[in-house]
Amino acid sequence: MVFQGKANKRLLQGVLATVLVTTTLTAQAGEFNDLLKKASGGDAPASLMAGKEMLAGKLDQVVPDQLVDLLEPLAEQGNAEARLLLAKAYRGGLAGVVKDRKKSFKLLEQAAGKEGKLSEAQFELGKSYYMGAGTDRNLIAAYMWTTVSLSGASDSFAEKAMEQKKDLAAQLNSEQLKKANELALQIKDLYLK
Repeated sequence: MVFQGKANKRLLQGVLATVLVTTTLTAQAGEFNDLLKKASGGDAPASLMAGKEMLAGKLDQVVPDQLVDLLEPLAEQGNAEARLLLAKAYRGGLAGVVKDRKKSFKLLEQAAGKEGKLSEAQFELGKSYYMGAGTDRNLIAAYMWTTVSLSGASDSFAEKAMEQKKDLAAQLNSEQLKKANELALQIKDLYLK
């Protein structure tokens, strides 16, 4: 009888866990649908939040091009964060978006440069140069943009940026490093002020 009691207790715990997970997923789906309604009404912060949720893979079902439909109008209006999110989706083929590395690179240039000045976009642009994703591989440009990104790096990508900079420094000779650091200073002083 003791065995049966333990088995029933485990069964009950499993049922309760399943109910809890199902309730949580249903609540999350409802919250996301509310976010989408706000976004479709022109709420830019809701659009960006929904885009982040989609890129993070927090949805059970991905609707092809939903992310593009959601963020492209903001990106066309010059919203740097929307450009960054779209660039990540295009580069990796994420959230139902067809992979297009050239489009990703162009969006990163806009979000990282004078139009956007987003530190995370600068890091991602450096990564694109490092990988040769959407552009020719250029380690000096990769190092330069990675260095520039560290000026405003947040906890979310600072560690990755430091690691990328270290990896790049190991691949460049002293003359290339000097040139990349000079270019990083020029970009900060002349282009990003």
